[in-house]
Amino acid sequence: MDTIEELLYYCREIKPAGALLLSGEWGCGKTYIIDYDLKEALKGEAVVLRISLFGITLPEEIHAAVKSAWMEAYYKIKGFDGIAKSLKKFKRMIETAHFLPETLKGIASTDLTELFTVNNKIADLNVVLVFDDLERCQINSVDVLGIINDYCENGGYHTIIVANQDKMAPGHKMSHITGEIHFSDEGASDKRVEKTAQITLDLPPATELRELSYTEIKEKIIQRTVQYIPNYEKIVHAVIADMKCDDPVYRAFIQSCETELLELFAPDRDDPRSEERVNDDVFIDSEGPKQQVPPHNIRSLKCAIQDFHRVYRLLTDNEIPCLSNWLYSFTSYIIAYKADLLQTDKFSDESVRSLYPAFQSKYMLSSVKRWIFHGIWDEELIQEEIAAVKSRAIPRTPAEIIKSRRIMDIDDEVLQAGFPDFLALAYDGNLTLNEYVLLIENSSWARQYQCPLPTKIDWNKIKEGVDLAIGKIKTELPEGQILYSVIGKEQRDYFTDDEWSTYERIADFALGNEFMFFKNRKLYVEKMEELGTSAFLFIQNKQFDCFNEEMARVTAQAFACEDNAGKEDFVASFRQIWMVNIQISDIRTEETIHGFLTLKELLQENISPRQDKPRTFSVVHTEKFIKVLDELIEVSGRKRGV
Repeated sequence: MDTIEELLYYCREIKPAGALLLSGEWGCGKTYIIDYDLKEALKGEAVVLRISLFGITLPEEIHAAVKSAWMEAYYKIKGFDGIAKSLKKFKRMIETAHFLPETLKGIASTDLTELFTVNNKIADLNVVLVFDDLERCQINSVDVLGIINDYCENGGYHTIIVANQDKMAPGHKMSHITGEIHFSDEGASDKRVEKTAQITLDLPPATELRELSYTEIKEKIIQRTVQYIPNYEKIVHAVIADMKCDDPVYRAFIQSCETELLELFAPDRDDPRSEERVNDDVFIDSEGPKQQVPPHNIRSLKCAIQDFHRVYRLLTDNEIPCLSNWLYSFTSYIIAYKADLLQTDKFSDESVRSLYPAFQSKYMLSSVKRWIFHGIWDEELIQEEIAAVKSRAIPRTPAEIIKSRRIMDIDDEVLQAGFPDFLALAYDGNLTLNEYVLLIENSSWARQYQCPLPTKIDWNKIKEGVDLAIGKIKTELPEGQILYSVIGKEQRDYFTDDEWSTYERIADFALGNEFMFFKNRKLYVEKMEELGTSAFLFIQNKQFDCFNEEMARVTAQAFACEDNAGKEDFVASFRQIWMVNIQISDIRTEETIHGFLTLKELLQENISPRQDKPRTFSVVHTEKFIKVLDELIEVSGRKRGV
């Protein structure tokens, strides 16, 4: 007899001796079988009212929920549901109308359920009460079962309780009492020695004072327990059929993948031994060890189908094949993550594969794992990873393959043949920063999996290569983000000191202020050479960590080329920008003072040949500029402490 037949058998009993408990793991479809299968099977025969106990904190809330569900069903059967909705709307209007007398508003605020008495029949149809989410109720489980028993035993209702029994406290716990005792010990020397000892006592609850346990009251209330064995073929089909999506192409794709998604929940559905389960978490195989069964959470499936749409769009835009494999790996990863079976996105693949052997790492992007774990959707990074996936189809040398793949995805012969050449590229600075981060991760993965690398890595040379790569970036100044692969600080323990210090050098440059300051200094020089005074429009809101000698020389040259009107604006703008920047915490004071002094010397050189000639306004503006520099040098010196 399957689950729905068990439920129907109970609901058709003339007078049950107690309630029926429907037990199953979270998210496996217990609510679905009540709302769809049971209600449909009892149509015209009984009225099924499902009351969720999730988050309920007071007994009165349970009674109110039962009355509300009963009245709603009553109105619907009597054909009054439209009138009832209008009355509710009218009631809300009166309650919020400030101009009406308080008496009328008080009448309107009366709870209509208080005027009705509910019973175990509606229009000669038996009422079946279903109390869902027992383990999520905030009231003590014994008290809740007492309330439910009142409906079942005294009210004569057919009563079904839906719960995950594994999450219920079975009985009373021992009391642990810790204490300290003091005693004297004379010993062999006849001298009294004071000693102290710690003791712990485990005391059972006092039987004459203790309350009933969940196990005990369950024996009193529950007539029988039904272990829910889901029909996943039907449930998965219903989830896919009911999915809400405004993209018909994606909807058709998900429908075409129904068989693959079903494999996640019922891989052994054609195996007659599949029902031989113990405690929902192991599979009995007489010829082998017990194996962990993966989670069966239908809500996680719904989430995965909905979230994969974003990944699907990018994959299809890039014409990536084997989309069903991407969906399978993504969905299995989501289900395992939501079941709290994955601890970190860096070393999670083996955990997922142990639950779902068909999971393939090559169909799961690192950036998507980061999105799942940390909620960071970085489309640029995802696009870059997808581009790397596409490039794998292009014939490349072993060293080029190693540059872009995780070490566990590289064929052994490729790794052996290409690793020395790959290291040569790394030592010479011929990797991108993302490829250096992948090298660091691959080194860690090789150690974690106890698979030695073909050649030992010289981390001093790697650090030199990183500095060379950073030098190239400073020369080329690429647009956009230069580092997508980020390692969280919480994963520090997976890496050696050499690996981590190398990563920190990369991260400090790419993710910190160093690269920003370098780009801003470069912009200052370029715009000052090109635009003179107008350059301040582009640099006025930029931050600088120093005013160096190169900046001083282009500033002096730009100032000399300005007319007198331009010189006055130039001095004012220069003072405004640098009076702010010399106050920031990142300013390199010594180098900045040296830059100001260099600029001052260059300005003085420009006016010294004019000392024997009549004074001009050009000289006046230059002298004002020198005074501004003296002020900036003084302020910088005070900050330095000189």
